[in-house]
Amino acid sequence: MDLINLTDEEQGVVINVTNGEKFGSQEGFDALRCDITISSDFINGHLELYVTLYDLDSWSSALDTLSSGDGITWLEGGRSPRIMIDLEGESGCTEISVYDVVDSQIFATIPVRTAENWITTHRAMLNAVRSAFPLTP
Repeated sequence: MDLINLTDEEQGVVINVTNGEKFGSQEGFDALRCDITISSDFINGHLELYVTLYDLDSWSSALDTLSSGDGITWLEGGRSPRIMIDLEGESGCTEISVYDVVDSQIFATIPVRTAENWITTHRAMLNAVRSAFPLTP
């Protein structure tokens, strides 16, 4: 199930939730295991990521910021890859950057022609993830 899917017919960045992880005995999940996939004719990459309830709440706030016309940086804590979205980058379209701050230190920016309603679509994707994988506070 995708949490983020910013792609066009040429390239994109996808964050797919592969499963929920339980580290304790309480109900619900403690974290979501995700895969980040970057794809283009020029570069392809894959990273693993764990997302917490705090991260999902932060992504919801990031979508609010994006809907107001500003760019965002998500997952700035330094424990996982950092995601940046610039609504109108140098390429003239939305640019999604992934910075692997934890391991390789590689930074990749992928320009994507997004649909007009992509933020609304991503709110629905976030709600679907929250429903499918309830996280413990």
